[in-house]
Amino acid sequence: MTTACPSIPGPTRGELAGFGLLLAWLAVGYAAALRLAAGVSWATASWQATACVLTGAILLLLVIEAVSVSRRIAGVSPAAYRAVAPIMGASQYALPWLGWSVLIWWMNGGRLSTVEALESGAAISAFSYLSGFVIVLTLRPRAGDVEVTRTDAILDALPAAFDGYRILHISDIHGGSRLSLASVSERLAPAENLQSDLIVFTGDLAARGDAVEPTADSLARLAARDGIVAVLGNHDHWMGKRRVATALQSRGLVILGNDSLRLERGGQTLYLVGVESVSYVGRDDLQAALRGVPEGAPVVMLTHSPDIVYKELSSRASLILSGHTHGGQMVFPWIGPLYVPTGLGRRRMSGLLEAEGRLLYINRGLGEVFPPMRLNCSPELALITLRRR
Repeated sequence: MTTACPSIPGPTRGELAGFGLLLAWLAVGYAAALRLAAGVSWATASWQATACVLTGAILLLLVIEAVSVSRRIAGVSPAAYRAVAPIMGASQYALPWLGWSVLIWWMNGGRLSTVEALESGAAISAFSYLSGFVIVLTLRPRAGDVEVTRTDAILDALPAAFDGYRILHISDIHGGSRLSLASVSERLAPAENLQSDLIVFTGDLAARGDAVEPTADSLARLAARDGIVAVLGNHDHWMGKRRVATALQSRGLVILGNDSLRLERGGQTLYLVGVESVSYVGRDDLQAALRGVPEGAPVVMLTHSPDIVYKELSSRASLILSGHTHGGQMVFPWIGPLYVPTGLGRRRMSGLLEAEGRLLYINRGLGEVFPPMRLNCSPELALITLRRR
């Protein structure tokens, strides 16, 4: 069963209560900061605190956009990433501080000096980051939060010998920086008992160079009858394509980089086609990946970004397995995710769906990037069973 627009969950009573408590916490904290730093009365601080809470939502969107811009620029070259990322990283702190400072100066009719406005903005910003730290600790996924998603994918022309073939799909581990190496093993642990025929990994192994080999160790401990096949993602290229590929291959994984692999069972064939990441690094070459694959043959295509569906030759895939989106990572009630790095839109960020006429599975991933937390979007191991139509 597929869906073109997975529904965005509504809030539970507990979430509504938590959201109200958070707003109250911020309003009281901002009012106290304004009273102490700007010296305004409690009455004035109360209504100005409300304005700061609303402004905080806008500043959060600007910070997220700054981070996404740095990633898009980073796709130009590693040198561009190294040049731009520190500036964009600093903007995460500078934008809120300056934004609140200007707002506080304006709300007080220019009665505050520039220094007083900056001090008040710094107090508001510091309280925001303290609150954010508490939120991160609360919403940071634990090992037990990993969801094993079981899905049937019905394919045309699937050989009878592969009816019931079980593929364990893993993606976006990002081991190291925000997901500790111990946590990587814990999140992968449920995969040990799933008895899959094949394990596939669709990229973004580690978040730091020194985490590449240990994360590869954890992945390589898994076993399936037909082994583990992987493609590389944009972070793998930024970590160093050769280093990541060597780490995985030396541990027995098969890397498909714009290449294909034949799987045989009972004299029948299923093709695995691996395509390099299309997002940010633009290393995809579908023509090379499909070379040697007969027209009309059943194809399971592995790639990091779901944006591969916009490439014409991707229509030859019976099923495309991808990751990259993290499922939105922070999926807010009614609103959905604030940002999803794909052209498919915020309502098509995970699960089994149809896009551009292709059957596509987008994995929510095991790890996180900024921010290091999840909301209504648990880490995922996807067990996909192939079925004949």
